Amino acid sequence: MGRKRTVMVSVVLLAVGLLMPGMTMPAPATKLMVAVNQEPMSMDPSLVYGTAEFVVVDNWTDYLIYKTPGGELKPGLATSWKVSPDGKEIEFTLRKGLKFHSGDPLTVKDVEFSLQRGRTKNQSVRTRLRSMERFEIIDEHRFKVHFTAPDVTFIPNRAIAVVSKSYYDRVGEDEFVKRPLGTSGPYKFVRYVPGEYVDIERYDDYWGEKPSVKEARFNFVPEDTTRVAKLRAGEVDLINHCPYPMVSDLERSPELKIIKFPADHPTNSIVISNRNPNTPWADKRVRLAMAYAIDCDTIIKKVLYGIPTRWAFLASHEVGYDPSVKPYPYDPKRAKELLAEAGYPKGFDLKLYWQISGSSPMTREVTEVIASYFEAVGIRTKAIGDEFAASMARMRASKGPDAEYVAYRGHGRAGAVDASYNLDLFFSKDGGYSLYFNPELEKVIAEARATMNDAKRAEVIRKAVKMIQEDVASIPIFNNVPVFAMKKNIEFKPTQKHAHGLILVKDVTIK
Repeated sequence: MGRKRTVMVSVVLLAVGLLMPGMTMPAPATKLMVAVNQEPMSMDPSLVYGTAEFVVVDNWTDYLIYKTPGGELKPGLATSWKVSPDGKEIEFTLRKGLKFHSGDPLTVKDVEFSLQRGRTKNQSVRTRLRSMERFEIIDEHRFKVHFTAPDVTFIPNRAIAVVSKSYYDRVGEDEFVKRPLGTSGPYKFVRYVPGEYVDIERYDDYWGEKPSVKEARFNFVPEDTTRVAKLRAGEVDLINHCPYPMVSDLERSPELKIIKFPADHPTNSIVISNRNPNTPWADKRVRLAMAYAIDCDTIIKKVLYGIPTRWAFLASHEVGYDPSVKPYPYDPKRAKELLAEAGYPKGFDLKLYWQISGSSPMTREVTEVIASYFEAVGIRTKAIGDEFAASMARMRASKGPDAEYVAYRGHGRAGAVDASYNLDLFFSKDGGYSLYFNPELEKVIAEARATMNDAKRAEVIRKAVKMIQEDVASIPIFNNVPVFAMKKNIEFKPTQKHAHGLILVKDVTIK
């Protein structure tokens, strides 16, 4: 079961020269070279949708609320915020004297524009802002956001990336998307060469602490072993998504070091569209059979080198964690029985879609193993790989009543800013990533998002989790642990309590 794969990596040997008398060692480089596994679909902060975009684009944008490398929330573009006692209003005060990279001053109208643009253009942002009723300008630096119901996710999600309305009005939609100069982060966008790289440089008028790295280039290198080869050859300083088969070897290298980042998100899962009643998996018994057919622990141990974690739903530190909710067990005999009970004693044909590139490690290998587990219980499986953009388009097109969609992909359970946010985004009817709908669950999710008391919200979240688990709304396989590899002279602090394995250059130091 599963095919063995031999990974060959060419190592470029660097010649070492002797210093001439009187010469001194050069100062540490001020330009950071990064290799990332995926090219963003958009450079516009308003349009970012998946991890690949955030990894790059979050370097030149900024939010109302700042998240420290340790995960704490601090004042950002807003110096303060105040939540009303009923939770339906939040008043913000902006920093004075700030300018975007385009030179335009930051005003409350930019925040209003960003919220409206995000909600119009981005389904994920639309989910995040579903409770927002209206925006009220108080004066030049103060505004209120009004909600139809309290929303505990608005503050921890940091509201939205703020972009410049003045710049947009001046250059129009096409130029705004191509050259996002109107943003406000610690670095500014310099150039983008599609299929190759994006360059950024330090914005010296940034309101916060000035980063030590002056310039950085994000090289798009989707092939895992090529990223590692570039790191070994000294062509890049830092890579993300270090391939799991090479982690132990790189850990032994005297020139390199590894950081394993237990993000818990995404929860790599079998995602099932339940909106078409004519599919085999519309029957819960079939979905449960699919869950019983997969030996997740063996996948983690034998295929993924024991690196990922595995939670049944939420991680133990999250509000709403329920130790009584257990992972689906591996039971192929019971899987066959359930298929027979559902009217499929000889199984059925299944197209299993998977995303070729993205934030999930070793997707091809894991998909092949899952397909072999399905085959073993009679589910005849054809695995179909899509590149990132095509995969996202197929998923979005699979929300209707005629959808026949089952996929292995990154999904959301653990690792959100609040569990109620992932419940909404991945399991509600209008959630940006949701293919599932249960009208009773919809009410519980709305209640969780509007419950401000943590203890009471935990009770509601536990109720929602049990509903999802009992209905087999998706099948979690493992929780992601991004692995970064870098030169020894690189100090990097991944952002804690964040759903994505970001590479924020402001948190990198070159020694």
